[in-house]
Amino acid sequence: MEILEALQSFITTYKVPFNIALIILLSIVLRWLLQHTLRRVVSRVVKGVKRSQATDLTEELSLAPKLSARAVQRTRTLGAVGKHIITWTIGVISIILILGQLGVDLAALLTSAGIVAAALAFGAQNLIKDLLNGIFMVSEDQLGVGDWITIGEISGTVEDVGIRVTQVRAVDGTLWFIRNGEVLTLGNSSQGWGRAIINITVDAHNDLDLVENVALEAAREVMKMPEHARKIIGEPEVWGVESMFGDRATLRLAMRTRPEAQWAVQRALRLELVRLFDKHGITLASELPTFPGATP
Repeated sequence: MEILEALQSFITTYKVPFNIALIILLSIVLRWLLQHTLRRVVSRVVKGVKRSQATDLTEELSLAPKLSARAVQRTRTLGAVGKHIITWTIGVISIILILGQLGVDLAALLTSAGIVAAALAFGAQNLIKDLLNGIFMVSEDQLGVGDWITIGEISGTVEDVGIRVTQVRAVDGTLWFIRNGEVLTLGNSSQGWGRAIINITVDAHNDLDLVENVALEAAREVMKMPEHARKIIGEPEVWGVESMFGDRATLRLAMRTRPEAQWAVQRALRLELVRLFDKHGITLASELPTFPGATP
């Protein structure tokens, strides 16, 4: 009898701390379970796309049909946003339940919170702007995890899309945290298609028709290379003479590519152009022109 009374007294005394500990524990478990499920769903979608494209490497998906590659990026982006939403939702619900265990009048608290929220609305405009802009960017598919984007002077790969901040990894390894509300213009190099553009500046005394033909030959040689064949989706074009200055003439060579493949194709084109120009005796311009007032 005494043991039962002691146990009942213990439960009564420590009921609130026990309930709070239970709420915290269940919140942690629920958050882990939901995020684990979300990761499994994302992983299944990504593996399904990779399996359909017969590849195990994410990098090779840029060579796959653009809808398949975009499905992976879109899924990973929604997964990243979903993790933040799960954390925030469970966190808010847990706090409300804990306050209820502490005897706080939730109705009065919510009423007071509404008044405080109205008072702080003007000061929280930037936060609301960040949240809304983040939602719009994801829902409109402006960017995705793995995309190469340019925001202002920052260019890099999207590593995480949060509901308030987007993380972008620059080519030098710097991780930039960009507030979603500050994104006014956004360039995405991973959507649709890219274009490899080479400005070829040669001595104007060369036969420019020969230069054009050799440039097209170089482009077709690159198209035959196994490592670049799937990156190119259009025929090469020479857009003619872009500019002339003194004994220099600049022609522009362009070729449509898959998203983010334009830079690799450009590097291959430059190497092939140097090789074929040397073979055909075409002379590149030896030095840059000097303009009045130009900084050396």
